[in-house]
Amino acid sequence: MVSADALLLLRWNANLTRDADGAPLIPPLFVAEQGPAIQIADIRPRDEATGVLGYVPGSVFPGPDALGTLADAAADCPLVIVGATGASAALAARELEVSGLKHVAAMAGGLGAWRGLGLATSRDPAGIRDTLPHAPTRVAMSETLTLEQVREHVGDPQSVRWIKLSSMVAHGHRSCIDGRDDRAVVGSPGGDGGEFLLSLAAIERATGRQLDEATIENGLLAHIDTFGQFYMHTDAHAFDALTAALRSDGRIESAVSGFANVEQWVEFFRHPAPEFQETLLEHLVNPDHIGCGHIRLMLERSDEYGTRAELVRHFLRAFHRLWWKGAPELELTLLPGDHGEGAVVNVRLEDGIWGLSRVPLISPCCGGLQMFVNHPDVASFLRETTVRSLVRGLLPFGVDPEQEGALQIAVDEIAAQQLGATIGALAKGLPIYDVVFATDGSFDVRR
Repeated sequence: MVSADALLLLRWNANLTRDADGAPLIPPLFVAEQGPAIQIADIRPRDEATGVLGYVPGSVFPGPDALGTLADAAADCPLVIVGATGASAALAARELEVSGLKHVAAMAGGLGAWRGLGLATSRDPAGIRDTLPHAPTRVAMSETLTLEQVREHVGDPQSVRWIKLSSMVAHGHRSCIDGRDDRAVVGSPGGDGGEFLLSLAAIERATGRQLDEATIENGLLAHIDTFGQFYMHTDAHAFDALTAALRSDGRIESAVSGFANVEQWVEFFRHPAPEFQETLLEHLVNPDHIGCGHIRLMLERSDEYGTRAELVRHFLRAFHRLWWKGAPELELTLLPGDHGEGAVVNVRLEDGIWGLSRVPLISPCCGGLQMFVNHPDVASFLRETTVRSLVRGLLPFGVDPEQEGALQIAVDEIAAQQLGATIGALAKGLPIYDVVFATDGSFDVRR
């Protein structure tokens, strides 16, 4: 089975580029999403940390004469070098790579690019660190998370990144609440895929029409034209079941029989030859091959989820068709291992949400356990935005303006129904905490 470390390196390598001099570069948004899975070293003079640009929370300031010590400290974890613009960081990253550090890169564009994406920096001198932190302490996977553990996790600057909501919509995505996605996330059930399916089910309820696959594909294309990045995930269990099924399918086994590693399978799924696509689609809508628990449950228990099973299959086929056609906004992430969530964490903003609100990206990895991370306030705001886009004709689903009220009611009702069903199925018996953030970034954890 694919490990979390292997998948992190797959993501790292997929996002890595090089400048004209061969220095390794990694995008700022990728850095923001990784949380404690990577280390960040800021090579500027320490006094610049409290200046105009601030610093990335959780980064360390080793000083210009101590870069060589980072190679040993970061041997087991990807290391990102940060500077003001990225030029000096690129030179440092190249030097460390030449010295033997395998997974090191400069953050492309430096702090200027980070802030340009709407990502927040800190100027708090109390958060400035000199040395890279130790790996988090592991706990037994059967334990649940206590309120104090959640408070400590959310108070760790490596575990929380802040981004303007408008920037998140333009450049980021909603991840699934699934705790196995170790990146810092804005979470909702099923992520972007679950939210889009929710909209489709609400359209059918409000209009009394059944959407066909062609309409859904056109609607998904219009959706990414309007909202940008679009996230879905599968997992290692579904991945293993799918690859085993393909090896024994006579229509496709000759194309995959020689595959010996994950990279070959990932490349095949990303760029299948046209003659194999219909066969692949048959397998991809099999519940055993769907790695998102929320979307799988929508298919298997469609009545309980307020939707149609065929609607879910239409969406999955449409997603993969557009993915294979090269739609750059679509992302399909492979998550590792088994569920090990120890709590459900609802992330709320005390003063509510508006378009320029800063929202916290929360890492689901907490001391060796995981947590379901749900952002209900962000989800509600974006659902209202989606309804407005539907009735204004931005998506080709034929929703009339006079149906706006009925559509919003359907979205809210189905969303509550689906959240309850998924939490009941995947998080039964777990403690539920509300983390409420104030405007200044302080927070309270409540149960």
